[in-house]
Amino acid sequence: MNKLLVFPFTLDTAPIARFRHLLAKYDSIIPVVEEAAAFTSGMDVSCVDGGSYCGLAVTTDFESSIADASGVLFSSIIMSKETMQKNISIAKEHGKKLYICGGLADWLEDGLEDTCCLDYPPYSLDVVPEDRLFEIPVPVIIVTGQGQQCGKFDIQLGLRQKFVELGYKVSQIGTKRYSALFGIHALPMIPYAPLWEKIILYNRFFKSVVDKEKPDVLIVGIPGGIMPLKERHNELFGETAIAISKSIHPDISILSMYYGKIDRDYLSNTMNYAKYALDSQFGFFHLSNTKLVVELDLRTISYLTTDSSKVFEEQDIIDDRFFNVYSAETSTKVYENIISKLQNNIERY
Repeated sequence: MNKLLVFPFTLDTAPIARFRHLLAKYDSIIPVVEEAAAFTSGMDVSCVDGGSYCGLAVTTDFESSIADASGVLFSSIIMSKETMQKNISIAKEHGKKLYICGGLADWLEDGLEDTCCLDYPPYSLDVVPEDRLFEIPVPVIIVTGQGQQCGKFDIQLGLRQKFVELGYKVSQIGTKRYSALFGIHALPMIPYAPLWEKIILYNRFFKSVVDKEKPDVLIVGIPGGIMPLKERHNELFGETAIAISKSIHPDISILSMYYGKIDRDYLSNTMNYAKYALDSQFGFFHLSNTKLVVELDLRTISYLTTDSSKVFEEQDIIDDRFFNVYSAETSTKVYENIISKLQNNIERY
């Protein structure tokens, strides 16, 4: 059995555990948390993402775990450079396949020969304002969010799994640097460009993927948020969401929201924003396990993870549009609803 050791295992990499059966080259994973983290060996990975019981335990012992791994993913910068370099050296000594997320590779600089750097690939073409947008000839689903760490990648993989189970061919662009581990594209990195150019470039990229892979459906994850969270946390003013959404005119749009009671006015305003700024309409809403915490000085934000069983407790406007990715009952219902809507609109294609 090929196992992928994931270090450090965090909320950012938790989707790899939940959807390990969808990995392209590995049968399972070994989640290794940082020793300084608030978790101990033997705890289920649900302690990290707040989801339902997963049946996979975390460990803090990197050196003992390395022998059982075929590959190692070094995922983020949350500890000392010395610790990361030490563990990379250990993995190399054991002859393991190494995967380094792009930002981490830039940080470490040296000692990364013969490793696979997972990053957002650069993408650029010569375009002019007069260029038209190509129609995407298959149904398109976009997954957006209020910001980072609100479960967008879990939703993307959950949708993928449902479509594949029903025999559909899926083309997919993911929000994580490590998207390639699931055999899907990472969203390309477009160099600094005006909004009109980004819209055209994204359109060209998505069209090229669909033309080459000839899927039944295209699923696109959008990184960051759809609009500013706070004055000092502007989420790039939602520019990526605007550019991508306008480039493909999605058939289905999903918004993932941070944990908390749903505000009716916010929901109404967000729907209007999507209609006029994104040229789309949110049809479904994900209630994440992640609560956004804005520090008093408004200069920093952090994320608290709650149990997925609690996200619906304080809501009073829940209907079939709302779901939590760790709730099989609500997520399955929404996924099936999405597929039904697309099937009923098949004459468009």
